Amino acid sequence: MSFRSKVLEALDIQKDHVRIPVYQNFLNPDEAAVAEISEAAENCKIDAADGVVSILDYKPYAVSKCIKSQKIGPQNRTERLEVLGFVVGDDPGGAKMLPDAINRPKAGSTSSDPIPYTGIHYLGGLYDSSNRKLAVMRKSAIKDESMQTMYQGGVIPGQTPGGNGLIQHTHTDWPAKLSEQGILLNENPMADCLYYHKTQIRFLLTGIDDLTKSYGSGVMDQASNHRGTVRMLVLRPRTPSVRTRVDGTNNSFILNHDFMPNWDTQLFYDKGKQMGGKLDELSWPHTEKTEGLTGGTGQNTTTVAGYNVQPENNSKHSSDVVTYGLKYAENPERYVDTATTSTTFGHMKPSYHLPGATIGATDTHMIEHGLTATDLLMSKINKQKFAVLHDEVFTLDSLHHGAASQHIANVNIPYYKKVKFAGRLQQGTGDNLSYQTNDEPMNMSSRPIVLFLSYNQKISASVEGWTAISEC
Repeated sequence: MSFRSKVLEALDIQKDHVRIPVYQNFLNPDEAAVAEISEAAENCKIDAADGVVSILDYKPYAVSKCIKSQKIGPQNRTERLEVLGFVVGDDPGGAKMLPDAINRPKAGSTSSDPIPYTGIHYLGGLYDSSNRKLAVMRKSAIKDESMQTMYQGGVIPGQTPGGNGLIQHTHTDWPAKLSEQGILLNENPMADCLYYHKTQIRFLLTGIDDLTKSYGSGVMDQASNHRGTVRMLVLRPRTPSVRTRVDGTNNSFILNHDFMPNWDTQLFYDKGKQMGGKLDELSWPHTEKTEGLTGGTGQNTTTVAGYNVQPENNSKHSSDVVTYGLKYAENPERYVDTATTSTTFGHMKPSYHLPGATIGATDTHMIEHGLTATDLLMSKINKQKFAVLHDEVFTLDSLHHGAASQHIANVNIPYYKKVKFAGRLQQGTGDNLSYQTNDEPMNMSSRPIVLFLSYNQKISASVEGWTAISEC
């Protein structure tokens, strides 16, 4: 029993609690598409052309997605990197600090609506708007009929059989007006809150490669043996701290904070990797500028120092060490936000635009790096942007049976905090409140991420778990 539970028990305070389960069925591409993507090195990329999933194709497991593949030796032997990830909660919107996960389709979607397969899924488990018991625990919620103590079963006198038998009364202190709710939440921001304990998840991982199958080259397309290395990461994006600064021109206070982490370019940071290498194939060192060259590219092939025929604009960044993600790296030509009225004034702008995109003069785009599967598997996490809750490496045996053929990974993500909500939603344009509650947590902007990086082996995961929530 926790300390909080002991205190509540000593004070004879009864707090209701509930466990919100995570999703256990996930969208998966058909087996033929998965096999084609994982076996062909030239098709092993992150883009929509790798295959799509039907919204009706739910299965009680999730399979990994090949994101990197290259030949490393004779006889067409290759190495590849598979990614299987889970984001706790549902899609919060266009959040750059989270990976491009597969959103679960909404009501009314049809099987003709294809979804690009990314190998990363939303796991749910943070909130369930359909859970009646969870609604009862919310101070702002209108209790369901079946959960009300003033509900009279049967038929009320004077009503015809089949009446709802409901006395229109719900015992709650929550206001019915939008203005009154605003005053209440301003005086007590925690008026509508829930206490989140932890999320506990269990993954059963299985290697699913068929090593007895002959590829087009006539040999098994495996770089090493049947035991694939898997790296399990449990990450949480770091929310930057917010400070206040004073604008000396008008004596006004302005909130100031850094940019949110960018999953695409700020996941890894390794000082052993520079731009003049695999990160950027155009950023080669030892180039020398020569005046008068046609096109002004700054290339020189007549001196010893100019043996690399590469543009000078890229080569001048060859010694830079930048952050990078699974596919993209930061553009070293980063800019500082100089708008004095901006909340991110004085902070470096991260790269958000894809290569080739039309961008402004003070903005920058990502770089598609050339790191190998081994580079990504062993890269260090950028701990300034992502907190590492767990980092583990294990192996899976996809050929034999026994203890090494499967792996059970237990993930425990602690919260132990009061999570506040914004009460009920407005009804129309008036001052009345609707019966629908605002179910997006206000002080839980960081969604935990469970990521599996599998080397030379496609993996499958069966998932079960829950989040423990209690009444404040």
